Amino acid sequence: MHILFRISCLFSCLFLITTANAQVTPEAKPNANTPVYKLKIKPKAEPSPALRYTLYPEVRTQVNGNAAQGYYRAFSPEWMSYRNEKEYYKKQDKWLSVPLKELDEKEINIPKGMLTQLHESALKTYCDWDMLAKLRKDGVSMLLPDLQGMRELSKALAIDCRVQLKKGEIDKALADIRTGLTLSHHLGEGPTLIQGLVAVAAGTIMFARIDELITHEKVPNLYWALTTLPQPLVNFSTGLGGEVLMIDNLFPGMRDMLYSGKVTPIAQEEMMKVFPLLEQLNGGSDNTSSLKQMLVQAALVLNIDAAKKALLDHGITEPMLTNITPLQIIFMAEVLHYDKTYQNMIKWNSIPYPVARKRIKELDASIKKPIPSVLLPFPLGTFSAMILPAVSRVMEAGPKMERRIAALRIIEAIRMQAAFDKAWPDSLEKVTIVPVPADPFTGKAFAFKKESKKITITAVVPEGEKPLANNNFTYELELED
Repeated sequence: MHILFRISCLFSCLFLITTANAQVTPEAKPNANTPVYKLKIKPKAEPSPALRYTLYPEVRTQVNGNAAQGYYRAFSPEWMSYRNEKEYYKKQDKWLSVPLKELDEKEINIPKGMLTQLHESALKTYCDWDMLAKLRKDGVSMLLPDLQGMRELSKALAIDCRVQLKKGEIDKALADIRTGLTLSHHLGEGPTLIQGLVAVAAGTIMFARIDELITHEKVPNLYWALTTLPQPLVNFSTGLGGEVLMIDNLFPGMRDMLYSGKVTPIAQEEMMKVFPLLEQLNGGSDNTSSLKQMLVQAALVLNIDAAKKALLDHGITEPMLTNITPLQIIFMAEVLHYDKTYQNMIKWNSIPYPVARKRIKELDASIKKPIPSVLLPFPLGTFSAMILPAVSRVMEAGPKMERRIAALRIIEAIRMQAAFDKAWPDSLEKVTIVPVPADPFTGKAFAFKKESKKITITAVVPEGEKPLANNNFTYELELED
């Protein structure tokens, strides 16, 4: 399956963090669709020195080299064969979910060599997945057979983290989380959006382990370790830039003509090659009949007036258009339509999500597939709507991940304040020992409520949205002295 089809399978797996010390805390409204994470916590002061423990490799520990090579080596058949065990995935789910005291580490046979390879790879100075040339060549048909396996590596690290925590090996448990978060960051440096979505899914696997570590008496306060993570942990900029290459593959040479002002005819047989790919994108077979191609082509030509106007408005002159076929005019107009929409997506990705959110929703609505009619079976923008990703879901994946990190920072800030004051704070405004982050998804403060020996911190449902499992959550903190 090619990369565009895989995106829809990953939305369920699943920029700037501002501070909110002076903000009034909103009140959360409980609902049945709020995921609840329950933790027992104790006061915990800042470690000394503050960054004695980190969740991302320090420069002094790094080694020159490409991390991707090491991650692929971890896929060695001899190491990955442990997953062939009967009912392995049921056991995997159990190892990740049972109470820590019930975890039987003797059942777990994840190869130590593979884990060591992952730790060593995460210390490399850069990560280059070497995909640009293949993306240019294969475009939307490029296969990524290795990508889902990267999440299995994250799960292996998460399971080992639990094993080490049960043994009391705190440094080793922290190392597993550090490697898992670094793998997530590195996955996000790939040139496709699907890699960014897998990166978010892989990184999210580690959050439950951080929750578990926070409840352990011997684990240090992780506020500064969380705060010094790359922000954002998964950066979609490279993926957004790489996706542009798909249009160059589908409509070769047409983008250059649009921006150079030098329009030359493209052979009809070359342009006809796009139809099987477009049919595949639309969920059909790539073996499109010649009759169907001719019918689609005839229907497209009905769009010629709108296509000409778009190109003329862009600066392409009438004499240039007289030298090329109607189909080329249509395709060039589709490329222009795609670029205008997609570059809006890229520009709003550069703005903090709470500020850009309204514009992103508007952009998402604007690229819905145009409604066909008898006179215009394929309105201008039909093909670009087929190729463009679901803007909102892609662009909110990173901020949702940062939201969970921000909530964890608040928990650690509360624990640090309690250790300093010898009492639990009654509100977020009372947490002054370190900055308290705002919700990077809404730009507002997290909801806070204290009742006796319990504090709840809630990432509230964004204004105008219905409560869903993926747009809000609550931490219930049972306070221990």
